[in-house]
Order: sequence, then structure tokens, then C-alpha cells
Amino acid sequence: MSAPEIEAPRPAAATSTPGQPRKQTALIAVSFTAVVLIWGSTWIAIKLAVADMPPLTASGLRFIVAAPVFIVACRALRNPLRYPSGMGWFFVFMVGCYFTVPFFLFNYGELYVSSGLASICVSSVSILMIVFSVPILRTRITTTQAAAVLVAFAALGTLIVHSQGVAVTNVVGVAALLGAAVIHALAYIMIKKHGGRMPTLTLNTLPMAVGGVLLTGLGLLVERPGADAFTTRSVGATIYLGVVASAIGFAVYFWLIQRMDTVIVSFAFVLFPIIAQFLAVVIEGASFGWVDLLLTLVILGAFGVTQWNQRKVLPPPATLDGDGRPTDAALAEVYRHVLARYPSEACGFIRAGGVKDCVNVIEDRPEVYDRESRTGYAFGVDDLRELEDSFDGDDPVRVIYHSHPDAGAYFSDEDHRFAVFEGTPVYPVRHLVVDTSQDEVLGARLFDFDADLGRYTAIATFGAPREKTIPPHVTQE
Repeated sequence: MSAPEIEAPRPAAATSTPGQPRKQTALIAVSFTAVVLIWGSTWIAIKLAVADMPPLTASGLRFIVAAPVFIVACRALRNPLRYPSGMGWFFVFMVGCYFTVPFFLFNYGELYVSSGLASICVSSVSILMIVFSVPILRTRITTTQAAAVLVAFAALGTLIVHSQGVAVTNVVGVAALLGAAVIHALAYIMIKKHGGRMPTLTLNTLPMAVGGVLLTGLGLLVERPGADAFTTRSVGATIYLGVVASAIGFAVYFWLIQRMDTVIVSFAFVLFPIIAQFLAVVIEGASFGWVDLLLTLVILGAFGVTQWNQRKVLPPPATLDGDGRPTDAALAEVYRHVLARYPSEACGFIRAGGVKDCVNVIEDRPEVYDRESRTGYAFGVDDLRELEDSFDGDDPVRVIYHSHPDAGAYFSDEDHRFAVFEGTPVYPVRHLVVDTSQDEVLGARLFDFDADLGRYTAIATFGAPREKTIPPHVTQE
């Protein structure tokens, strides 16, 4: 019974919940702090690793160490190792643009740049993510943000020039680090758009393993490291990078990026250079004078301004609670729509910015469909276009709703047929099914996709909806 008329699956996009319950908020805060500390210490670990071990080999062995941890965790938590059907291109993208090219460039860059300055160069990812989010996620950029971007890169350029011969021994290292930042920024935005519904472990495990094999194999062929490259210092740093920075750091970061909007998560790139610069001075003995401090503060301050302004232009949450469930106000609006459409099925969707009352086009064109509007619904072209486009913007549709007149609130086989394609949700949304009679709404159920079962299951009940019933206008055979 009932389902929107759709023709092809769409890659999953991440959604962020506007506000979190108290326990989850605390967990997110602890996780965010852990990411800042871990990634702040990553840069001195890379410096120690490449002091003896060549960069290709070091970057590959890091993932060789981390991959088994991810595989075991993936199996233990029953997350699939393989990407969903149709996402092979994204798998290749993750291998190349997240786990191989950028991490080699990180290691190569630190041969010529201090770990502290390297972290500042790479923290430009926070600004580059804003730049990429404009064409890819269709977010907006303010005049203040644009000015902050110019100030940040001007100050970064000044810091690099000021550090020549001290923190920078070859400008090629700077170019490698900035190139890696550009690639990683693009990767994070693509993860936000296409990888949000995939389990964190699935997103990381196989790309990391393949990346580790490719980098290590290439390193053994090209760099031919001898036994003297595997010192206690380089091996210890590689193990730290594999277990802590990769296995723990990646998992926590991707867990965060799937639960928070890109802007807030990207503040990690504003904060971790502070930890990295401190460790560079203490462990590496890097020079860091008042000019360096002033320029660093200007850079990080400008980065912060871009993030803060981006946060301000996001639409305020108005229709969903901390668990991503419709608020009472949103439900009331949905129920009004449902009653007004009876005896036809009502349909629409819920975004952070409001509830959209859509037209069930079966009412106007019954001859086109093999169902009646009392037993099914279909979005019109304009509504489908708005639904599709929302996943590329900063206010994606979170919930699609429809009603079951005189039939109970359940997710029918027909609903499943149109909502899931080859074991993957067609749209990264929850579904709200409303049980209604002619005179009143009896309740509703909210359904979310269960990856283990490969279908939508009920996660919340509102009111006292009936179980599946046979409506009076449907003949039982």
C-alpha cells in the first residue's frame, strides 16, 4: 500500500540532527575533543616516522597496521565490508582521494616543513570545505566569510615566507601539504553528500586496506627501504599513527561527520594546530616566535570566522527533535494535511525549515497509475525535484510522510519496494506513516532503515495507531 513514484536510487547523503539529547551531546563533545587531541599529535608522529622511513612506505604501513583493527571491528559489529551496489565509483574515490594521495603528500611535505606549520597548512581544509560546499552542497557563503578566506590565506602565505629556512626548508613541502588539504576537503564534502548513510566502518575499512597495500607496495618498489629505515622511532610512530590516529581517529571523526553538519565538525581543523604547534616546539624543538604566534592566531581566527558565519546561515531547526523525530508542532501540521486529503492518501516531507504539503498526483491522473489515490500516492515532478535538490543543500529532507486511510500505520511491501533499491535506501530519509479515518487521526509510526535487515523498521510511535487492517474500500481476495 502506497509509495512515491520514483525511478532510480540516489546516492546517500548525510543528514545532521538539529540538536541532540543530553547523553548524545556529551558523547559528541567528548568525541570531538578526542579528535582534536589525536589529530593534533598526528603531525609530530608523522615527523618522527619519516625521519627514518621513506614517505610512501611510512604512509602505507600506517594503514597496514590500522586495517586489521577496522576489519575485526567491522565483523564484530556486523557492518558490511563491501560498499552498496552502485557505489563502486565512490569506493575508488575514497581509496584515491582520501587514503592514498593525500596521506603520501602529508608524509612527503613533512620532510621539508615543521610538524607545527604542516598542521596549519592542512587546517586550511576547514576553509576549503566551505569553498567546495558551495557548488557541491549548494550552501551559501557570506561577504564576511569571503573576506575571512582572503585574510586567512594572506596570513598563511606570510607565515610560510617568514618561516623559510627555519620551519620550511623547501617550498615543495608546502605545495604538497596544501595539495593534500585541497583533496581532503573535497573528500569530506563528498562523504557528506554520498556516504552519510553508510556505517562508519564500512566507509573506511576496505578503502583503507586497499590504500595501505597500494602505498606499501609502491614504496617497496620505488623507495626500496633498507633495515635501517625501521628504527624504534619510526616503527613506534607508525604504530601510533595506525592504531590511534587512523583506527581511532578516523572512526571517531567519521562518526561525528555523519551526526553533525560539516561546518561544526570542521572546527577540529581550527583547533588541532594549537596542539600540533605545542608538540612541535616541545618535541621537535621547532622555532616559534612572536611573529609566528601572531600570524597563527590570525589564520586560525579567520578559519573560525568562516565556520561561525557558515553556521549562522544554516536554517534553524523547527520541526524535528533531538532524535530526529517530528515535533508535536510538525505532527499537528501533518495531521491537518492528512485529514484534509481523506479519503485519498496524503503525502509530503519534513525539513528542518518546515513541513511541505505535497499533492498526491494520482488524484488528478488516476488513468496514469495502476493504483487509486485511496491506496497509493505519487509525488509530482516539482515536488520530486525539490526532494532531490534538498540533499545537495544545507536543509535536506529528513522525513517523507504519507497516510493510510482506514488501514493502520505500517510500512507496506509496496512502500518498501519504492523506498529501497538493492538493499540501499533510495533517499536518506525516515518515513512517517499516518493512520487516519474520516474524522480523526489515530496515530502514526516513524520508520528508519535497518541495514542488517535491509528494510525499514518502526522506531517511534505517536498516538495509538492501528496495526495493519483491511480498509472498507479494498476487496480481500
